[in-house]
Amino acid sequence: MRIKPEFVKYLEENGCFGSVVSIDHLEELGQEISSLHDEGLLDDSIYNYSGKKRPYHTPRLPKSLPRARSIIIVSTPQPMIRTTFNWENRKIQLLVPPTYFDAYKVANRARLLLKKAFEPRKYRFVRAMLPLKLLAVRSGLALYGRNNITYIPAFGSFHRPTAFYSDYDSPVDNWQEKKALPLCDKCKACIEACPTKAIREDRFLVSAETCLTYLNEKPASERFSRWIDASAHNALIGCMRCQMVCPYNKELINWYDDREEFTEEESAYLLEGKFSGERAARIEKKLKRIGLDLSSFPRNLEVLLQTRKNFVGTCG
Repeated sequence: MRIKPEFVKYLEENGCFGSVVSIDHLEELGQEISSLHDEGLLDDSIYNYSGKKRPYHTPRLPKSLPRARSIIIVSTPQPMIRTTFNWENRKIQLLVPPTYFDAYKVANRARLLLKKAFEPRKYRFVRAMLPLKLLAVRSGLALYGRNNITYIPAFGSFHRPTAFYSDYDSPVDNWQEKKALPLCDKCKACIEACPTKAIREDRFLVSAETCLTYLNEKPASERFSRWIDASAHNALIGCMRCQMVCPYNKELINWYDDREEFTEEESAYLLEGKFSGERAARIEKKLKRIGLDLSSFPRNLEVLLQTRKNFVGTCG
């Protein structure tokens, strides 16, 4: 039976979850992502960014902590955000999935909890840009779902992982083989719910380049392809279809925080797509509280309002 480190127990007492692996696995994390690309399972558009490899595909020790001994991953349970847009005399409620908001707040709290967990010893914790889903599964913190999203006990996919390099020399190394949720072998709920057929029955790795999350994270200047049915859209950013039907999330699908309400005037301004000056700054401040910025508009909001024009109080 694996011994749970004291710092992990402290995290759990404070509503978070954690695990640790040796720094020796750092290169292996990058190589595992690279191998998927080399095998043709990971599209160039996902693997590369602006013509270059993404930093977490070629992880390196930070200059500020060149003698790091471990990688600690902390996962914080996080709900969806529900926000309201007033439009044509209706209140239309739209979702923002977990992990899009409060990134710095969550990371700072995780770092603070780690520091307190190890007191009076003073270890360092430097934020790590790594393939977090892979790290979470490899460390035993989470399990993969067929939708390639990670799941933790009690909170399903409603959590935000954060990783840190540390000079803490852990006596345990939780590195393990990747594991999937037990029901995924027989369940097809996410396959049937995926609006772009990115989740496939013939392989476990999703076709990320056709995933709606990837497609609607693009800049508003890139219009949606015609092959994407308007009814596929279900969130202001990202996509919740596979998570909402997953049996492991059945107790969580109504877990959200209500944040921000946009007036008719503000909604019209976002749909216009011409942003400048103090007005834009005020709107962006509100958007920041739900994890968004003006770069997502008007494209995503426009298509959502169009598909919901016949419904009042529609959510998700």
